[in-house]
Amino acid sequence: FVPALVRNVQRPHEISGTIQFGWCLQCSNPHQFFLPRFLHALHLHLAYEYALPKTADNPHNRRCTIWTNGILWSDDDGVQTLVEIVDNSQCVLLLMSCEQEVGHNMIKLRQKVIKDVLSHQNVTCPMLELQEFIIDPSQLDYPIDKPSSLTLYDIEHIASCVVRNKSFVVPYNIDERRHSIKISDLLPYEYNNVLSIFAGRDPQELSAGLVSGIRSLTKSILDSDNHTDSSPCV
Repeated sequence: FVPALVRNVQRPHEISGTIQFGWCLQCSNPHQFFLPRFLHALHLHLAYEYALPKTADNPHNRRCTIWTNGILWSDDDGVQTLVEIVDNSQCVLLLMSCEQEVGHNMIKLRQKVIKDVLSHQNVTCPMLELQEFIIDPSQLDYPIDKPSSLTLYDIEHIASCVVRNKSFVVPYNIDERRHSIKISDLLPYEYNNVLSIFAGRDPQELSAGLVSGIRSLTKSILDSDNHTDSSPCV
């Protein structure tokens, strides 16, 4: 079982059931991409950690579908999960679905999978400039080749809303399809403010990154304006 040698398995044309959750980890630098080493290590980890063995006497044979750049599995908690590298190796895509009565199982699993993806990225390609997003639930039609073309909600903004006790979040890429959405509609089955998408991270620290970025941008603009104002007229 070596993911690098998977050549003949075709990418699924569709996923059974309704996809209810989509998360992606996107390279924000257009000149960067996820390395094959990251993909292979992640494949192996997810297969052995979450996919069930086919037989007790051969634990290496797992109940999952693996193709060149992705993996799909279902578990006995009623959750179906897909992890795939898309957008010319610049984005990790996570899609999940389950029946409503086992929604709590999806919450637990997505927290673990997101944490695993971030952990492997930190080990294999820590220098990548990345952003995390939740995909608008109305646009979760598989296959998804370019998540950045969809309506996205960045994790830092969601964390900021949670810290400030706000019920709605605004899309990262504003368009006419969606102006805002309730956090409870964006993240099905979440029942508290310790959201699974933070993968154990403090929302206060995540939101601080957004505030810091805004302050840096504002300072840059003000410095630029001051420089322009002080320049002699020609």
